[in-house]
Amino acid sequence: MSTNASPARVVVAVDGTSSGAAVEWATRLASERGRTLHLVHVRVPFVSQISGAPVQLLDDGLGEAILRESVEHVRELQPGLTVTMELGDSPIAPVIVEASRDAELVVVGARGRGPISSALLGSTSVDVAAHAHAPVVVVRSNATDTATATAVDAAAEASTARNGVVVGSDGSAVSEAAIGVAFAEADARGVPLTVVHTWALDIAESAWVSPGYDQVQKQIRETEAALAAETVAGWTEKYPDVHVRTVVRHGHPVETIAGLSLDAELVVVGSRGRGGFSGLLLGSVSQGVLHHAHCPVMVVRPEDGAS
Repeated sequence: MSTNASPARVVVAVDGTSSGAAVEWATRLASERGRTLHLVHVRVPFVSQISGAPVQLLDDGLGEAILRESVEHVRELQPGLTVTMELGDSPIAPVIVEASRDAELVVVGARGRGPISSALLGSTSVDVAAHAHAPVVVVRSNATDTATATAVDAAAEASTARNGVVVGSDGSAVSEAAIGVAFAEADARGVPLTVVHTWALDIAESAWVSPGYDQVQKQIRETEAALAAETVAGWTEKYPDVHVRTVVRHGHPVETIAGLSLDAELVVVGSRGRGGFSGLLLGSVSQGVLHHAHCPVMVVRPEDGAS
């Protein structure tokens, strides 16, 4: 079951379990930006407990019921929103990735937060984030941000997020694309942008007490701060209304970004690009942020960057 949709659409994956927060998040964004909301559900065969082999479902009843229920929920939240549906067959990630070809944004759900393990985040969410043809937002079912509130309460809560949109910066093409999208998101939402630049010293423990260490650390901090400022200079000219806060810290980028996400409504990270489903292309920092952030995380590829 599939219907034609406008290219200006937000695609959201629905599974009837962990996708509730993702559907609400996507509904609110599509309504605010005047986009069509496209719901995608993928039928997954049962697996025999005896042989371990997949057993194909005999009818479409469950998948269609999940889609209808999701549409009803969307219409309760936003009665005037244009909604389309698509029912596909397993495997899940390739179906969602294909639907992303004419999407402005893809939204997927995930369960919980924890150690860096795709089993906790959900392999489908990670695969889609790594391979989609549009930016992907991963929304956890227990995220502490807007996704767990009603549409009205979510907007009010988001407006109080001190860090607004958070994005990492390391001078690479991947982070440059993420920064461009983060500026556009902060501008569209009317919130501040927090640009995070971290650094670390690979130095012997004894050096921490040496007479010249403080001066070395000061020089490195100043150099890194200058690099961070240079990274955002061009974007501040394009988005003059966005208030930018640059955070330069000694430490690990995942820990720093995850900490700042406690008081943010969106985190933006970069992906190295697309490839075969045999491997992940997100990079350790992006994967770490996906697992540990306390708010929705948007994954951006270099070709997604705002220009």
